[in-house]
This record gives sequence, structure tokens and C-alpha cells, in this order.
Amino acid sequence: MKPLTLTEIDRLGELLASVPDPFVPMEADQLDGFLTALCLLKVPPSIDDWFIYVLDASGNRRAKLAELRRLVLARGADIESRILHEKPVDPIIYDEDIDEDDPEGELAALAPFADGFAFACSLWPELMKSQNKAIQAALVGILRHESPDEEDAEEEAEADDATAEVRLANLDEALEDVEACVQEIAEVTRKDDIKKAPAKKPAFAKKRR
Repeated sequence: MKPLTLTEIDRLGELLASVPDPFVPMEADQLDGFLTALCLLKVPPSIDDWFIYVLDASGNRRAKLAELRRLVLARGADIESRILHEKPVDPIIYDEDIDEDDPEGELAALAPFADGFAFACSLWPELMKSQNKAIQAALVGILRHESPDEEDAEEEAEADDATAEVRLANLDEALEDVEACVQEIAEVTRKDDIKKAPAKKPAFAKKRR
């Protein structure tokens, strides 16, 4: 599958937004984080197992949209191809989420990606359970951008302490750091596939059993 064009990315966002009530679909920028986490799993779930969460946060299986499914799979294949060819994953970031007047605040534009990544990890906790130090460190680098949760204030404070020595100057630097963290995980979980990548097409969109 070819990478999505900007027009197709816009269409993807429109289709997600048009999923009817009572379903609660992801937004495109959150979807990127979700797909990235799936691409980093050694044994990813089948398409039917994860696609339902794209359409509805509770995993309701009744919502189905053919065009949306095609675009989601194409986006996932593009992300996997970038990972296997050691290229930046290039997350979707909307201009309206960037506050250029607030260097700290503009980093919040990465929150949807981190939220989607964390959601996938909560459903399939392979990465979170890993004892590999490189994976653990990379997860901290990605999940530090999650949306704040008042109920998790204590955990948030601990995360701030863990990343205090790695302050990020702006969104560009933060994005580069997240992309590096994704690749650090891939070098552990997808090491064999990365070696085969030049002669192998991404398998993300293939139906897995």
C-alpha cells in the first residue's frame, strides 16, 4: 500500500469523525500512536481484534466502514514500512494543537499520539511488560507526552522526575525524540524484520491468525 496523501489523511479524519453515535472513534492523530504501538509488537493481534477499537473505544463490533478500514490499514502499513526501513514515523499533528507562543504548551500536540500508543499498550501489554532496559527507557520517552489525568497526579509527578533531566526545547525536538524512541523499541522487537526490510514488503495489512 502506498503512503496516504494529505487529502487521504484529511479524508481519514472526516471518516473517523463521521462514525455514528453511540460509538466513540479515535481521532487520526491518536490513531497514529495506536498503530505505531501495534507495529512494534513481536506478535501483533489480528486486524479484526484491533480495528474495532479504532471505531469505538469500548470495542463494539457493530460499527464497520469499508473505506475507513482501507485508509487505516494503509496508514498502518506506511508506519510499519517506516519503522522497518528505520525512517521517522512522522505522526499526524494538527496545526490547531500547536501553541507556538508557549514552548512548553506546544509539546501537548504530541498528546494524542502518546494517548493512542498508551491505549494500544493497555490492550496488548507486551511492551509494558518487557524487562528490556532500552524498551523501558523508550516507553518513558513516548508516554511522557500523555494527556494529564487528575486522578494520576502522583504518577505524573514521578514521570516528571524521571524526565526532568531530559527537557525538550520545542515540538520539533520532542518529535525527534519520540521518533527515536519508537526506533529504539523496534530495534529490539522487530530486529529480524528490519534486517529483511529492503527485500520485504510490510505485512501490517495482512490478516494474521
